[in-house]
Amino acid sequence: MSFFKTPKPRKFEYKPRFYDPKKEELEQLKAKYGPIEGNSYNRRINFRQAMQEKKDEKIKKPIPITKIILIAAVLMIALYFLLTFVETWK
Repeated sequence: MSFFKTPKPRKFEYKPRFYDPKKEELEQLKAKYGPIEGNSYNRRINFRQAMQEKKDEKIKKPIPITKIILIAAVLMIALYFLLTFVETWK
């Protein structure tokens, strides 16, 4: 028994509002022209597969020997200058 009526908590009703004009336009076009056939979806999948295959081929390629020689030469020259500078600095 209580002398006062306790109020019940109100429910939290949050309705997010976000306006995306591109999405609305796309929905209108879909309603106007009907469902799109599966060709566009298949093209998207094929495009992703092609890009992944290109990426895999690029990873599998060996590094050209000229690049390895060039990098080694640059490192040797840098090491030579570093060692000569350290000797003259002392």
